[in-house]
Amino acid sequence: MTLRSDLGNAWEAHRHEDPVAVNPLGITALLLVAFAAFAWLAVRKLRIVACLQPEVRWDHPGARLRSVLVNGLLQQRMIRGEWKPGIMHTVIFLGFVSLLLRKLQLLAIGYNETFAVTGVAGGLFAAFKDLVEVAVLLAVGYGLYRRLVLRPRRLEPNREGLLVLFLITAIMLTDFAFDGCRFAILSGTDAGIAHERAFAPVGGAVASLFQPLSATALAAGYQLSYWLQMLTVLSFLVLLPVGEHFHIVTALPALFFRRGGPANVVPGVDVERLMSDDADATAIKVGVRTAADLGWKDGFDAFTCTECGRCKDACPTFLTGKPLSMKWVNDSLKHHLLDNRGAIVAGGKAAEELPALVPGVIGEDTLWSCTTCGYCEASCPIELEHLPRFFRMRQHRVMMDGEFPHELKAVFHGYEVQGNPWGLPADTRGDWARGLDVPVVQSAQEVAALDYLFYVGSAESFDPRGQKIAKAFASILLAAGVRFAILGPGEPSTGECVRRAGNEMLFQELAKKLVETLNGLGVTRIVTCDPHAFNSLKNEYPAFGGHWQVMHHSQLIAQLLREGRIQVEQQLERVMLHDPCYLGRHNGEFDAPRAVIAALVKDPPLEFPLNRQKAMCCGAGGGRMWMEENVGTRINVLRTEQALAIAPQVIATACPYCAVMIGDGLKTLGKEDAVITQDIAELVAARARRRPADRASTRGQAP
Repeated sequence: MTLRSDLGNAWEAHRHEDPVAVNPLGITALLLVAFAAFAWLAVRKLRIVACLQPEVRWDHPGARLRSVLVNGLLQQRMIRGEWKPGIMHTVIFLGFVSLLLRKLQLLAIGYNETFAVTGVAGGLFAAFKDLVEVAVLLAVGYGLYRRLVLRPRRLEPNREGLLVLFLITAIMLTDFAFDGCRFAILSGTDAGIAHERAFAPVGGAVASLFQPLSATALAAGYQLSYWLQMLTVLSFLVLLPVGEHFHIVTALPALFFRRGGPANVVPGVDVERLMSDDADATAIKVGVRTAADLGWKDGFDAFTCTECGRCKDACPTFLTGKPLSMKWVNDSLKHHLLDNRGAIVAGGKAAEELPALVPGVIGEDTLWSCTTCGYCEASCPIELEHLPRFFRMRQHRVMMDGEFPHELKAVFHGYEVQGNPWGLPADTRGDWARGLDVPVVQSAQEVAALDYLFYVGSAESFDPRGQKIAKAFASILLAAGVRFAILGPGEPSTGECVRRAGNEMLFQELAKKLVETLNGLGVTRIVTCDPHAFNSLKNEYPAFGGHWQVMHHSQLIAQLLREGRIQVEQQLERVMLHDPCYLGRHNGEFDAPRAVIAALVKDPPLEFPLNRQKAMCCGAGGGRMWMEENVGTRINVLRTEQALAIAPQVIATACPYCAVMIGDGLKTLGKEDAVITQDIAELVAARARRRPADRASTRGQAP
C-alpha cells in the first residue's frame, strides 16, 4: 500500500474520532453570524444615505455601465493615474473577484469535504487559482513596501490599511496551507482531489512538502488552515462596512451613479421662487446648511472614499499646507453622518436641529481655500464628487448666513454697481482697444457680418496685465483677416467668479443681462481669451438661454496657424506651458495651446512635472483671485517654483488670471528678469510675420 493510501486510511479513521473536523453545522453557523453582522452594519450606513436629499442618478444607463466596466472592473483610472500602485490595486481587486469562485468551493467543502471541480475546467481553475494567489501576494508585498518604506506624502498612517493587507496575506497563505494538507491527505484516495493536485503548482508543491508529516499533524493542519481561512474571510466581510474598505462593496455602484464629466457647472438655485411674494420664509432652503441638506450621493461618496490620497497629488491647497483635501472632507462628513445618524434617520424636527456643517464640520478656511480646479475629482479612481457640495455650502453661507471672506464684499459690490470686480466705471470697458482699429458693434446687422464676437471679459478689459493679452489677440485677428468685433462699454460680465464664490443671486442677475444683450444682437459665435468665461459661456449659459458656439483663443490661434493665415518665426527656446484648469481639466483642451507653442519654438517644449490632467492650479480660481492667502504657502509661488526647477526661459500661459499669478510668483522669487511669462497670444503677436491684413470674409472657414 502506498504512503498516500496509508494517509488516506489514517485520515478516515481520525475523522471518526475527531468531532471538530470540517462540518456543515460549523460553516452554517459561521456564515449566518458573518452575513447577519455585515448586513446590520451596512444597513446602518446605507439607511443614512437613503434619508438624504433625492437625486436622479440613473439616466444614461449605457454610459454608466461603461464607467463601471472601464473604471471599475478594468481599473483604467486607477492605472492611468499612477501605474505602479494602480497595477498593485488592480491585481488585488481582480484577484479577489477571481477568487470568489474559490471561496464558494471552500464553502462547498464545508458541507462535502471531497468536493472538487473535475475535468479540464477543474484543472485550469486549480492552476489559475494558484497563479492569482501568488500575484496577489506579490501585490500585497508591494503595498506593504509603499506604506512602510516609501511612505508617499499622500498616504497617511493608517492601521486599517495595514490590517487589511495582513488579512489578505493570511487568506492567501492559509489557502495554500489548506491545499497542501488536503492534497497530502486525500489525493491518494480521491480521484477528483488528485486531479486538482496535478494542476495546482503551489498547492501541489506544498503538499509534497507536507507529505512526510504524520496523519495527526496533517489532520490538525487541515482543520486549522480551513477554519483560520474561513474566519479570516468572514471577519474581513464584517470589517468592510465598519471602515474605509466599505468601498469594496460600494465602489462599483458609486461609478454607476457618478455624475460623469467634470464639475464645470455650478448647481443652480431657484432665485425666482426664492424672491416670490408667496415664498414661505421658513421653508426656503438655499444650498447646504446641515447634513440633512446633502444629496444622497454626497453621503454615499463619503462612505465610499477609499482614502487612497490620490486627490492630494496635485491639489493646490494640500500641497501648500492648507486644511483641505477631498479625502479629509469625506472623512469629516463620514464621521459627522455616523455621529448624527439618529437625527438624520428620524427626519422632521430632529433633522432640522442638526448642527451647521460650516464651520463646525467643515472649517471656514477649508471651505474658502478651494480653488475649484477640479483636480481631486479628475484624479479619483472611482469618480467621487467634491465641488458641487462645496458650491452649495458657499451658496448657503453667502446668501443665507451673509458670512464670507471680507475681501469678497468689495468684489460683489463692484459687480452689482459696475459689472466688474474692481468696481471701475463700466463705460471704460472698451478703452483698452483705443487706437487699435478694433470695431465695436452695436446692432444685430453689424454682428451678422462677423466671424466671431470677441468676448473680452473683465480681466482683460480693466487689468493692465490682461489688457496686453487682449491687444495681442486683437492684433492676431486683424493680421489673419478674421472679421471680429467687441461690445466695448456694452459688454456685460459673465459673473462666473461670483457664482463660484456662492453669490448665485448676483450671478443670475448678471447672466440675465448678458443673455439679453447677446441674444438681442443675434450673436452665434464667440471667442474669448479667458478660460473661466469660456467655460461659463459654453457650459453654464445654455441653462439661461445662451446657446452659442464658444471658442478659446488658443483654439482659434492654433487653427489660424494650421491654415497658414498667420505665420510666426520659430525663435523661442525652453518654453513651458502652465495649463489653465478651466481650459484643461474642466473642458478637456490640452492640445491647442501646445500646438501654438510648438509653432514658436526651436526645440521641444518643456513640461511641468504636474501637467495636463495633473496640472496644478495657479491659485486664482473659485474666487480666490480676490481673496488673501493667509494659510500655508502661496499657491502661485509653489507653482512658479515647480517651473523654475525645469529652468525655462519662457513660462507660457493661456489665461489672464494665470498670467497675473505666475507673474507675481516670479516677482516674489526675484526671477522676473530671468524668466519671461507671457500669454500665448502675446508670444504669437510678437513673432508674427507681418503681411497686409486681409479683411475679406472668412465665414465659410470658421469652425
